[in-house]
Amino acid sequence: MGQNQYLVIGGSGEAGQSAILCLKDKDPSAYIITSTTTNEPVSNADLTFFDKKAEPGLSDKIVADLKAHNILPSFKAIIYTPALGEVGFPIAESSPKQIKDTLGICLDPILELELALKPELMVAYSAFYWLSHTLSFYGSMGIAKYKADLWALGNPKNRKIVRAGTFFSKSVRGISIVLQRTMKKTNNPDLLTLKSRFENSDQKFMDFFLSYAWEHEKEAFQSRFNTPYRPTERKDLSRGLSLALGSNAPIVTVLGDWSWEETELPKVPNWFSQF
Repeated sequence: MGQNQYLVIGGSGEAGQSAILCLKDKDPSAYIITSTTTNEPVSNADLTFFDKKAEPGLSDKIVADLKAHNILPSFKAIIYTPALGEVGFPIAESSPKQIKDTLGICLDPILELELALKPELMVAYSAFYWLSHTLSFYGSMGIAKYKADLWALGNPKNRKIVRAGTFFSKSVRGISIVLQRTMKKTNNPDLLTLKSRFENSDQKFMDFFLSYAWEHEKEAFQSRFNTPYRPTERKDLSRGLSLALGSNAPIVTVLGDWSWEETELPKVPNWFSQF
């Protein structure tokens, strides 16, 4: 049997490394190609494509690098991890330009890679963008995650979403920095509540932000499970990808020790459909 080939876009981050480790564990003989925005080889990968930003045109650059290395574009799965966009304000207040710019990072490259390389499976990552706390600060990222859910639901056989709970990463750190700035000048009731709670805590904002997110996750989902809530870690992302690779469902969710499958859109507010 031939060697399976995988492509991990954004291999150096938490999600990327969890994906590579999952693939090596699940398919030990796999050949793993990854991309990075830097000039440093990505740990645990067989081949790294350098200076690759998550942006429109990414697929053309990947195709060019594959040709330069005489590699056939035949992939068992492509795993797309980048999650960048404008945050720090309510999702409902996202402007057309903010949405366009965020989709250019979080969704458009997925569609391009899928069309250009035709992998057996295309996998992307998501979050609980519709929970009350996330609605207040996830900005245009929330629209991108919503549209990614719709994308996966449109072809569950070849598309998967791994939805994960909040875990410490560069992306989450970036959100917390922007949010801390936004809170200083906001009139949004939910953000004002967040600001007040932070000011009455004795935590650094990053620690407070994680605790705040974990509290809302526990509140939203604990009633479904007998085991206690636990914050999500990198190892849970590996578990989520492993489950997604073998699932018939379009969306696999991991939240600490908990995991479940989704076959329809979450119960999002009706106004999401206007975007």
